[in-house]
Amino acid sequence: MRHALPALLSLWLAIAAPLAAEEPPPGEQPVATLNGEAIYLSDLPVSPEERKLRQRLYELQMTSLGNNIANRLLEAAAEEATAEIEDYVNRQIGHKIGAPTNKEISAYYDSQREKINKPLKEVRQQIIVLLQRQKASAHLAELITELREAAELEIRLDPPRLPVSLEDVRSRGPEDAAVTVVEYSDFQCPFCRRVQPFLAELHEKYGDDVRWVFKDLPLVDIHPEAMRAAQAARCAGEQGKFWEYRAKLFEQELFTDAMYSDLAKELKIKASPLMECLESGKFEEPVLAEKVEAERLGIEGTPAILVNGILSTGARSIQHYDTLIGNELKAARATGATEVGALNP
Repeated sequence: MRHALPALLSLWLAIAAPLAAEEPPPGEQPVATLNGEAIYLSDLPVSPEERKLRQRLYELQMTSLGNNIANRLLEAAAEEATAEIEDYVNRQIGHKIGAPTNKEISAYYDSQREKINKPLKEVRQQIIVLLQRQKASAHLAELITELREAAELEIRLDPPRLPVSLEDVRSRGPEDAAVTVVEYSDFQCPFCRRVQPFLAELHEKYGDDVRWVFKDLPLVDIHPEAMRAAQAARCAGEQGKFWEYRAKLFEQELFTDAMYSDLAKELKIKASPLMECLESGKFEEPVLAEKVEAERLGIEGTPAILVNGILSTGARSIQHYDTLIGNELKAARATGATEVGALNP
């Protein structure tokens, strides 16, 4: 027991570090003082829970801001058309809604049959109303998008940016690119598979303007083969085929040793060294390190795509990622910087 106290003190010092004084951001006020020395909020380590709260707060603020902008645009458009907002909206989208077809009604009913648990004839009118509301919402969103595009709109609400490590990563594109896209992914994740065509298309579109980084986040509780698949891709990387092997893994449904070997042969790399590498477990620790990093950043699900540190979780549309990349490039060109939105806390 004599070594327990020093060990505990060492652990505590490691958690509390760094304590070296740094210049606080201009204008920041101390949150406490200790023996006359100021303690600033920027001195405190950021926990995963706090990062998730920051992200959620930003999303709520963006939703509120978007609603405010939409209301202002509709008010202005209605005033220009000398109409009340409701009348203006009806003029613009009312004729586009129409009644749902029998095919649409049946398709919706079939997709929700178990939840509804009633004959179609009993819920038909409710389904009609629901589908009309869905169409109305979609057309209203299109109208608001058109009004936003025609307006002089600049969003100045800064999103939180996660401090992702870019040391010893697998990447494509220049290291000094204005935009860095980091993908945390799981080879067994169906949503990760869904975004791959989008990311490939954007990689083709932006070329050397973007650096593309891939990181592993195997969700082993629900995808038991994800850890091994991540290691197989790294083993393929030893033969210069990481990106090609990675792309093929996202096309697979069944993950077996035979599949890993067959993919190697398909890509004309040596299967035996790849399988020896996989069996050695040499890449298990690096995969786990990236998983731990993601968890420390508050990232729990896949895919998690970060554009200059700006986090998007789940499978989003190609337009979503394209807009983020385009905005970051625009900001970089406006400032003349080679890097914008560096991956800072």
